[in-house]
Amino acid sequence: MAEQFDQPAADSPDAPRAVRPWVFNPQTGAIDLHRQPQPGEPDPDHFGILGLPRRILLDADAIEIAHRSLIRGLHPDRFHAQGPEAVARAQWHSSRVNDAWRGLKTLEQRAVYVLALAGENPDERYRPPAALLALVMDANEAIDEAGQDPAACAQLTELLGDLDERRAALTAELATMAAAWDAAEASAEPSAAAHARTQLRATLGQARYVDNLIGRARAALTSADPADSAN
Repeated sequence: MAEQFDQPAADSPDAPRAVRPWVFNPQTGAIDLHRQPQPGEPDPDHFGILGLPRRILLDADAIEIAHRSLIRGLHPDRFHAQGPEAVARAQWHSSRVNDAWRGLKTLEQRAVYVLALAGENPDERYRPPAALLALVMDANEAIDEAGQDPAACAQLTELLGDLDERRAALTAELATMAAAWDAAEASAEPSAAAHARTQLRATLGQARYVDNLIGRARAALTSADPADSAN
């Protein structure tokens, strides 16, 4: 009997689902524990495992529904009557489903993943813009002096506010770049896809720089606070 696979709400951008989860037999529509890549068929990526279209801008509910539905359908208790080999295969497929879900949960994870699928490292050849480098230098100086100079703490607090604003702007920019990548992939234009990947990589690179700096700045301010040091 075919398993019921939950669908996103009818008004979701990911309904109806573009593909079926990989563990489902394409002929029967039922879970197939012995599903193997056919000759010429590549091993499924995270999107294929969950049965989701390969897009960065995916509905969060669709991802959760796909994961929950598959994990429920692959629960080992459903396959005990078929013996230990079936239970082991159900657990193997469940592990792949969990890995796919973890890899696609956030917009940034999906952006990193599609770059990896294209053979690109988000940090490769990335050079931060001059404005960001200047901010990094100012923040590093304030971080180094925060424990000894109250004025440096005040400067660092102000810089942290600037960094938080920049991070929020980068999150919004990443969504814009993700939409451009999705459109380029849908159009099957290699040059547009390559340009979109370049933009994604640059935005992700900046976000990682800023995240690292925010973490260091907050740690420095915490260490410099006598009340925190006493606790």
